[in-house]
Amino acid sequence: MERNTVLQPFLNHLASDRQICTQLLGNMMAGKSSKTTKLAVENFWLNNLQKHIEAEERTLIPFLIQHHFGLQYTNLLHREHDTIRVLAERLREAQEGDYLYEVFVKLVHEHLLFEDRVIFTRIAETIPEQELEQLRLVA
Repeated sequence: MERNTVLQPFLNHLASDRQICTQLLGNMMAGKSSKTTKLAVENFWLNNLQKHIEAEERTLIPFLIQHHFGLQYTNLLHREHDTIRVLAERLREAQEGDYLYEVFVKLVHEHLLFEDRVIFTRIAETIPEQELEQLRLVA
């Protein structure tokens, strides 16, 4: 399915963040330096993912609500964002070793897949292009 160009910046960001998650998970599975990997996960949160979530909550989610996208989806996005934030806060004080970092990255990866495969697919299928153009103005 061809995706609307208005959605492309969101999709590019998703793809980039998923690639980082995949790399981080690969490093974890390969047993790379725990300290280096933990720092990379924390940097990913601070420099990428936090901005991604804030942008979605500032522009995309209000747009979806305004266009009657479905509260079950927007509420789920908010809940997942909240869970990701809580885990990110706990990373700094983690006593569980690498486990919490791995859980965090896996959760983020699943969330990004959900956004890509469900949310953005549904947006492209249900919101007319003329209305999607309004998203360009607020993004």
